[in-house]
Amino acid sequence: FAAIHRDFSRGIADVFGEFLQMPLARTFDLYELWSYLRLARAAVQKFGADEVDFSGLFEAGQGMTLAAGQAVVRLPSAGIALCFQRTYREYWREKDGRGSFSREMRPDVAIEALDGAGRLIVLDAKYRIGAALNDALASAHMYRDALVVADGAGEVRQLVSGAYLLSPASPTVGGAWETAAMPGRLFHPDYRGKFRFGAVTLAPGMNSGQIEMALETILKDADLGATP
Repeated sequence: FAAIHRDFSRGIADVFGEFLQMPLARTFDLYELWSYLRLARAAVQKFGADEVDFSGLFEAGQGMTLAAGQAVVRLPSAGIALCFQRTYREYWREKDGRGSFSREMRPDVAIEALDGAGRLIVLDAKYRIGAALNDALASAHMYRDALVVADGAGEVRQLVSGAYLLSPASPTVGGAWETAAMPGRLFHPDYRGKFRFGAVTLAPGMNSGQIEMALETILKDADLGATP
């Protein structure tokens, strides 16, 4: 009962209904947007940015819906850009040669390098904890393996420098990552640094300093961008 109450309080219980006219079963959509906006705010506060405009995020119609691929925050001083639900089509259809070698893909958050080297970090926001995170790993593997960049000679290499799940979970991990149980192992700093893969805690209630530390962790693990 205590576990069910905890999950309900955090908004991740298997509950259907409405609160403030928002379907509880669609809470994960809100988490995806919240994650992007908090990371973007932390990045702007730390690095400064070009003009920031989120007006394109929403489409007017029957209710309010998100417009994928319409929000990009450029941070030249950090050498990165934060993109919300950017669409990656088949790479041979793109002028810059960046995209997927299988189907069209749309990660929740993409952190792209601005140095022209064609590198990025993929963040998949999952409002899940515990064993449910294990099932979410497939999408992170998919993005890391399928997104590529082609050079002028037709050679293809992997585009993704790091792939991470964002989750409200905050497990306590210690010791060697090899002995850590799943899904806690995904949060182990040595595991993330070694494989540039894993999970990062991003939970409602975290202050701006904690969000900024999460962003720094992601950039450091994946060796992308600059940290002044």
